Amino acid sequence: MTSNTATAVTTTLATLLPLSDARGWHRAACRGDPNHEAWFPYPSDDFGYARAICANCPIRTGCAEFAAETGQSGVWGGREYDRGRLVRE
Repeated sequence: MTSNTATAVTTTLATLLPLSDARGWHRAACRGDPNHEAWFPYPSDDFGYARAICANCPIRTGCAEFAAETGQSGVWGGREYDRGRLVRE
């Protein structure tokens, strides 16, 4: 990793961590879930497992907002995102 790349990664993490801490991520229903692949399905894959976990999550709305605001990919708040763009609900 080059110095510039390391700086960019550190800057990105420093920007994202306060956002995640402020939204109560410690209460997320998915926290500690061992099925990591379910949260990052291919567009043709079913994401029902992740949606079911998200359905009763106390931070579901904040999670989806975080994904849209920060350009995340995967299942966030019961919705699938690609670089912050909503793909499927």
